[in-house]
Amino acid sequence: MKLERFLAERTEAWVELEDLVQKAKGRAGRLQPSEIMRLGELYRVAAADLALARRSFPWAPGTQHLQSLVVRAHALVYSRAGRSETAGEFLGHGMWMRIRASGRCLTLSAAVMAGAVLLGVLWALINPHSASGLLPGGSHISVKSHGGFYGISVPARGGLAVTIFVNNIEVSILAIAGGFTFGVLTIYSVAYNGALLGVLGTLEWRGGGFDQFLRLVVPHGLLELSCIALAGAGGLVIARALIDPGRSSRSDALAVLVPQLGATVLAVVIFLTVAGLTEGFVTPWDLPTAAAIGIGIILSGGFWTMVVLRGAPDRRAQPEVGEPVLRSGITSVLPT
Repeated sequence: MKLERFLAERTEAWVELEDLVQKAKGRAGRLQPSEIMRLGELYRVAAADLALARRSFPWAPGTQHLQSLVVRAHALVYSRAGRSETAGEFLGHGMWMRIRASGRCLTLSAAVMAGAVLLGVLWALINPHSASGLLPGGSHISVKSHGGFYGISVPARGGLAVTIFVNNIEVSILAIAGGFTFGVLTIYSVAYNGALLGVLGTLEWRGGGFDQFLRLVVPHGLLELSCIALAGAGGLVIARALIDPGRSSRSDALAVLVPQLGATVLAVVIFLTVAGLTEGFVTPWDLPTAAAIGIGIILSGGFWTMVVLRGAPDRRAQPEVGEPVLRSGITSVLPT
């Protein structure tokens, strides 16, 4: 093939490739999904053209330019996925999208907790004496009111919030780390906390203190249980990767989960902090039952609303190189 014919037939594709490379400015995430796919196609063609040019026209100026272009395109196609989110974008959407990616594991964790609450209620109704053994010390809440606040000074409320936060963090860590026991400890942790709530609420109802139970538990408790369910989902995700890693090794399957688990842990810490502050500073006030329930619904409802709405995949999002859409469409057929 003559150089003139070669250039006439290939130059248009090279120019298009160079335009995409310049538009990307070193990061393929700046391109539209269709442009990323086109980038891979053009890179494959240009790489083949370069091999031909090196053999047939090694000293032609165009060969050196084509080599430079292929090198720059290669860097884009095979670059690692970069984190382009700002902190605001991550907290407003990215974190929730990663949480929602837990999918069935999050649903299963919440279902286990709900089922355990129901079983705890039935247990306490059928055999309250036996069920009371599930509670710490075998006793339930017994708090006396003093002047509209349950005898806790303002400085002590901060200490209470910290104690509660640490306890809930321990429970959540157990739920997440339990994934490495193939989910056994995860299920136990989630189910225990659900059953505990069911037993406690039923015993308070039997003892005539259900109204007080609602005022003391609901404002912070619904959000706490949501966080524990989320932590349980993280543990189940780990267990799933260990039990069925697919074609990957278990270590590789776990490595892929790092961003998702990181978002889960961060969300748990943030919202357990909110729950702890609520329990330490808001719950101890002698709130009307309706107000206590309203606070609990607002906090937990806001949490799950963010999971559902903000966690929805952004159809306009531009995938980074290394994401599945690029790997399946380009890298499997590109020369290295």
